[in-house]
Amino acid sequence: MSKRALIILALVTGIVSAGCSTNKQSSNVKASSTTAQSSSKVAEKVNPLVGKTLSTEKGDLDVAYKMANKKVKFYRNLNQFGKKSGQISEYVTEKSFVFGVAEKYITEKGTFYHLVKYQSNGLDNERYPSNSNFIKFWGNLGYVKASDMKRFNPITSEWTYQKKQPYYIAKPYSHRIWNRPPYTVHYTYISHVLDRLTTTQLYATKEAVKHNGSHYIYLETAKGRKLGWIYKSPKVLVAGKYRDVSKQLLTLKKGETKKTHVQSKKSTNNLVSKNDSISTQQRVYIVRNKKHKIIRVLVIGNDNRPTKITFKNGQATKLINYSYFRKPWKTITNKKKLRTHYTADNTYNNDDNTSTKFYSTKSKKLVQVMTVGWDAYATTTIYRNGNVKFATVIPKQLNTYPISDFD
Repeated sequence: MSKRALIILALVTGIVSAGCSTNKQSSNVKASSTTAQSSSKVAEKVNPLVGKTLSTEKGDLDVAYKMANKKVKFYRNLNQFGKKSGQISEYVTEKSFVFGVAEKYITEKGTFYHLVKYQSNGLDNERYPSNSNFIKFWGNLGYVKASDMKRFNPITSEWTYQKKQPYYIAKPYSHRIWNRPPYTVHYTYISHVLDRLTTTQLYATKEAVKHNGSHYIYLETAKGRKLGWIYKSPKVLVAGKYRDVSKQLLTLKKGETKKTHVQSKKSTNNLVSKNDSISTQQRVYIVRNKKHKIIRVLVIGNDNRPTKITFKNGQATKLINYSYFRKPWKTITNKKKLRTHYTADNTYNNDDNTSTKFYSTKSKKLVQVMTVGWDAYATTTIYRNGNVKFATVIPKQLNTYPISDFD
């Protein structure tokens, strides 16, 4: 190839390269233009009522809020804020609730809160802990203007006692022990039940007053095991040192002996229900005379109420049903009732029934005391030879929880 031919080839190659470069630059310009248009479209999607988000921060869910006015509306997200299609709730449906702030958004148009509704999950904590999707779904209440909310104190006062105050349990099923007083933090639940604490000395170390005036005390055992918060009700807890019920209600005379029987934990089924104390262990105290004859029995049902029966020659002569505070409530001496059965009923106070059944002297059984609750029933059967049989009967369809979750 001649020198002139080489020069021409070089020129042609340069022109082609320049053309490729120009095309590449043109493509880059088009791509840049497309990106700009795409960004423009994103910018156009910003809700004009909210504006661009300038910053976000995580909220403290246990700092409580209430709604500041009756015009509050809750929206699914900030893009749908102010739109009827995005509204998920309003003041009238949420006015009784307390809220926590999950996230705080500072935008061009102001500050907005993503809210979580305070929840109290009772016995279901093991099934639905606070971080479960189930709880998150029901607690999520969407977005509001920060100006629509105001700080709120669920606890108006709280203090620690200078000296521990002793208590013991009277009625074990109407109140339970909580991680915090209900609805005072974003998630409260039952941490302990009273079923297995009926013979335990308890101590209160702190007290708190909720915004509605209800008092809660913090309980622990004599050995310092921390339990949690319980509603301060004189119907549930008795102030003072625990006293053995058999020593209080059975005075032994010379020559008399007493034997104690306690229901096994297995026999209770080791379950917890919403309305009863079905894992409370029933107890029986049998008193015999010098001739080894049964003359008195004291039965503690699974609602923790005592029933005392006096016998003579194998037949009942007196029945006393006691209150939860170990005071005589029903006293029966009628022979007809003491030969068949008698039921101490106080359903108007949502109390359990105590039904006592008496057997013929020809029967191997002496007496049976049945506690009839709202969820289940339990029986204590005493035989003439002094044997005792306990049973706690729970319907198969009853929704229950393992007591190991609360023991």
